[in-house]
Amino acid sequence: MSSGAKRSTAFIREVTPGITPPGNWNVLTRVSFGLGPTYNSEENNEIGADRMSQGTAMTTVDVGGDIETKFRFGALDEFLASCFGKDWVGNVLTMGNDRISFSIGAYDADVGIAAIARGAQVATLNIEVPNDNEISVTTTFAAIDWDDKADNTSFIVSPQPEANQRRYGFKDVTGLKINGIQLGEDNACVDSFNLQFDNAVQTQRCIGNGNPFPGNIIPTTFTPSGSITLSWSKAAYQYWKAQQNGDALSFEFTLNNADGGYTFLLPEMEVTGDWPDGGATDIVQVELSYTGRRVPPTITRLAAPIAIAAVTVTPATLSLAVGESADLEAVVTPVGASQLVNWTSSDQAIASISATGLVTAMADGIATITATSAVDGTKTDTCAVTVTV
Repeated sequence: MSSGAKRSTAFIREVTPGITPPGNWNVLTRVSFGLGPTYNSEENNEIGADRMSQGTAMTTVDVGGDIETKFRFGALDEFLASCFGKDWVGNVLTMGNDRISFSIGAYDADVGIAAIARGAQVATLNIEVPNDNEISVTTTFAAIDWDDKADNTSFIVSPQPEANQRRYGFKDVTGLKINGIQLGEDNACVDSFNLQFDNAVQTQRCIGNGNPFPGNIIPTTFTPSGSITLSWSKAAYQYWKAQQNGDALSFEFTLNNADGGYTFLLPEMEVTGDWPDGGATDIVQVELSYTGRRVPPTITRLAAPIAIAAVTVTPATLSLAVGESADLEAVVTPVGASQLVNWTSSDQAIASISATGLVTAMADGIATITATSAVDGTKTDTCAVTVTV
């Protein structure tokens, strides 16, 4: 019997669609693997010597299906490029018309069955952002060929694992904005949202190619869409109201962790939604469905932040009289690292500290002021402040 834990999946980018190139494959870590063939058939309506059914005849074969993964930095860049129809230019991805395809294989090591889909293009890619868990991505592929074997032969050659293992979660979402305004608990708290890119692919049949598989997979219109659930507020009402006149809104957000990140931007979208309701113990929320229009979306890839070596606070000691103030400076090394720090005081009643490093003497005594890197909470430095009357 076969175990799902013994199934390995991998992919390799093709140079010519439908032809698996030589070289090493890339490991495809997945939650589920639904890519496979669908054998279509037609009932034989002939009448024989008696009333017995004449069975069916196989007609065409469609190859496609969903693969669900967790979102990691760098793991899905090639699939995003296939979905958008264009390679990354530097660290920016936008819509194009190129055909980017893959050979995607699966191998059941315990029973020796291997299979491969060739000429696989991304039909849709859906990013699901919950309010309490990891971010999942469901990629739907459409392919032009399928091959399988049960002779203990694997198609997958020396698969290379993903470079990064940190998975994005709901806590890694920042910069969530509509019309450039940051969303949050003060204006329109976001409960959850999703974003889907859809190529509306069509299967092209070609008579004379000697097989039942599609001749081509043709992308048609490219449509970004999704839904976002907001707590009902005056800001949420203004977004809901935009549907009355077909007003355009923009939508953007960033996923970022220690490995790197992505900023997604839909410059123009239209929304629809129903007037919300809620029971006595419910939080009233509005779900807005949105669809991108006219202006292509962009994804900007963000490099991983530079590792913090140290934080140095100057001066290291400070003497103030009650009522006096002084500026402390925090320098984060190495050069190029984020200079953002969080300031705290061991005793605000003796020496208070502002978010910018301004210390104010409040009462007689000694307090320790600490600067902590906003990127790496293990990197800190202090200033000892003595306050006299």
